[in-house]
Parts: sequence; C-alpha cells; structure tokens
Amino acid sequence: MTERPLLSRRRLLQVAAVAPAAAIPVLAVGSPANAAYRGTIVRDEVMDRARNWFTRNIQYNGNSRATDIDGDHTYRQDCSGFVSMCWHTSTPGHSTRSIPDIANRIEWSQLKPGDVVNSADNHCMLYHMRGDNGKIWIYDLATPASDMRHIQVSPSSLREQNYIPRRYRNIRDN
Repeated sequence: MTERPLLSRRRLLQVAAVAPAAAIPVLAVGSPANAAYRGTIVRDEVMDRARNWFTRNIQYNGNSRATDIDGDHTYRQDCSGFVSMCWHTSTPGHSTRSIPDIANRIEWSQLKPGDVVNSADNHCMLYHMRGDNGKIWIYDLATPASDMRHIQVSPSSLREQNYIPRRYRNIRDN
C-alpha cells in the first residue's frame, strides 16, 4: 500500500478554517510511538514520528531542542536531530557526520520509508516515498528560512550533491 503525501500546512489551514471546531484537534494529534528508546523501530513508527514534528511545525534552531512524540526525549531542532528523533536514537541526536556510524549505505533503488539520504558534510533528509516524475518525497528540517518541509526532490540532483542513501541499523519493516 502506498501512503499518500501529507497536505501542505497552507492547505490544512484552509481546511481547518471551514471545518467544525470539534474536528480541528484531530488534524494536529499524532499517535504515540511504541519503539523503545535507542531500540528497534519499525518504519510506520519512524514515519509517525516524522509527521508529528511536521504537524507541530518544529522550527529549525540548532541551539534549541524539541520533544519527541512521547514527550520523553528532546532532540536538536536541525536536520540530524530530526532524523535521530524519527529513529528514536540517543539524544540530543547524531550529526550528519555520525549518521554513517548507525546507518548502512544502500542503493537508491532500495530506499524505503524511514531511510535517509545523507551528505556527511552538509545535510540529511528522511525518505518518505516515491513521487511524481522520478522524484522522491522527503521530510527535512533544513534552515530557519525553509522551516519543516515535506517536499519532492530529484534523486539525480541529490546524487550530484554527494548524498548517499542509508538505512538505520535498528529499523525493521512493519
């Protein structure tokens, strides 16, 4: 089953403006994650955790921390802090340089929801799903200007920027 991408925050706000007040909390509430801290995690839980930060509109700020879906752990509000939170790894989160220490290199064709595309010198993004026209959907927390994003990007442009697809060693299929 293919999961559909989330609506943009602008579209959610438009829907919320016309929805009955009782329905609004349903839009912002995530389900609790069951993965043990620093333990094995399944892909659905990784994606629930990603959607939680996206829905909460966590702002990029490498000097600040935000709670995870459970409210029990805090992670840096940057790209690798976001990926660490999604994978429920140690706090305050790994760096783009240390992601290869916990995630094995895979082929682009092997990407599954919850994997990452990582440039150890620069940035990491959480893979969500295949998109249109050969693009892929990713979640990322890139800069203060771009905010939390759920966007389509071109794998070829990522390859040109030396991004490498990786799979967290403690992730399991559902």
